[in-house]
This record gives sequence, C-alpha cells and structure tokens, in this order.
Amino acid sequence: MTTIIQAQQLDFSYGSHQVLKNLTLMIQAGEIIGLIGENGAGKTTLLNLLLGVNQPQHGQLTLWGHQPGVPVVQTQIGSMLQGDIAVQGITVGDVLKLTARHYPAAFAVPTLLAQLQLTDLANKRLTALSGGQLRRVTFALALVGNPNLLFLDEPTVGMDVTAQRTFWARIAALKTQGKTIIMTSHYLDDIQQVADRIFLLRHGQLAFQGTFRQLQDQYRQVEIVAQTTLAASTFNNLPGVTAVDLTAGTLHLSSEDGDGTLQALVPYLPELHQIVIRRESLADIFVHLVRGASA
Repeated sequence: MTTIIQAQQLDFSYGSHQVLKNLTLMIQAGEIIGLIGENGAGKTTLLNLLLGVNQPQHGQLTLWGHQPGVPVVQTQIGSMLQGDIAVQGITVGDVLKLTARHYPAAFAVPTLLAQLQLTDLANKRLTALSGGQLRRVTFALALVGNPNLLFLDEPTVGMDVTAQRTFWARIAALKTQGKTIIMTSHYLDDIQQVADRIFLLRHGQLAFQGTFRQLQDQYRQVEIVAQTTLAASTFNNLPGVTAVDLTAGTLHLSSEDGDGTLQALVPYLPELHQIVIRRESLADIFVHLVRGASA
C-alpha cells in the first residue's frame, strides 16, 4: 500500500501549553481513520497540522512526501471542519462552482448536488440555510474537488436522520473508490462501524492506534444478560465477574473473563433464559480509558 501521511515525533504547543507530544503515525491510501479523544486531546490541532494551517514545532510531517499546505498537496485534499461558512450573497450552486475551479479533477456540480440530495438547495443563499442544511453543503464543498484525502471533523453534527444516512452512504462509496478519510466524531458507534483503524489521542499522545478488534482485545470486558429467578448472590464469586446487578428478574453480569464466567454458568443454564452476551463497544472502552486517565 502507498503511504500518504507520515508523522514522526511531532510536538505542538500554544504558548506554554503543549497540545501534541512526540506523535508518530503512518496512514496508508484507502484507509478510514477514526480519530477519537476527549475535548482538548489534540484532535483538531492534528488536523490543522495536516492541513498546513499550523506547522509542527518539532518533528517531521509529510503528505505524499511533501510538506502540508503546498499546492500539490492541497489539490488532493477536501476538508469538512466544525465551522460552517455562510458567505453573504452567494448561493449553494455558485459556491460549489467557485470551489471546484481550484481542483483539476473536480466533480460536475449538478451531479454532486444530485448524489447528495441537495439539488433543491442549489439556488438558495448560504445565509438562508438551516444549520443542518449548511452542514450538508459543507460536506459537498469537501467533496466537490474529488479529493483523494478527506478530513472530516464532527461531520454529522446538526444533520437529521435522513441527511446522516445520505452522508454514510457517500462515505461507503468513497471507501470503495479507495479514498483516504480521517474522521473525528463524538458519535463513537459510527466510528466503530466505519473505521479501518482507530487513533486514540489522550493528553496529546497516541494512547492507541490499531483496529477496533485489537482495541477490544485489550479490554476483555463482557456483559452477560439473562432472565432468572436465582438470587444475585449465586453469581458474586464466579470467575471473572466484576459486577452483578439483578433487577426485576433481569440479571446483568460484568466479567473480565467472559470464557471463564460462561463455563462457570453452565450448571445454572436451566435457570437462565434469553441469554445475551455483549462485548464492549468503542464507547464503553473509551469511558474506561478516560476514567483510568482521570484516576
């Protein structure tokens, strides 16, 4: 695979406040990267470095072997950042046409509008759009240049359910086309579903980079749910069990050794019904990591 982004030992500070510390990463063509972390962890700062808005104060950063921000790089990038720009007096169609002129392989604006279900907004002024509509137009602006690399910072905030479905369908299509996408979102279930790899930033450093399955394997918590008439005390001392909750006949077991707990439950199976076994989601693991960092 082709390496698109390479960062080695990046540092960045705002005054005396160090935001990124000794950050090293590599991103290949065609990957979808989920960039997650608490507010202030450095996600937006990293995106700004990749876009060439800011320069690292230490370390090396290249995109396609070039410095961020140079024209040969910029014409391959589309970005959807958190601030939507509503320029006075310009329509949706016009702003897309103006943006498309800066890219050598841009999409035809009417085609893109149709694909994103925005045709009915083409002649509307940006200042007349709702917040959700403006977010959808910002996504169109990120795509109109037909970029090979997309930066998406909280892309679905403010979108309704229909708009979100259109957005995720487009992301799926971009993946099949081999586009590279770096995405931040507080909707961690979405990141879990689409990301090939997850980068977890904590205190300006990469606490984890890898697949969701690899992250999940580091946090082997399992939740077992069942209906039962047995007493909660039956389960307190089973192998791996860290918490037992029995409310109105519904049993919730938390275990750090799912296999061991399930084996120990075998004698009780006749008294357990509607059993559900669930491994931890990305959101669950994220909460554990944050609590651990705060402890």
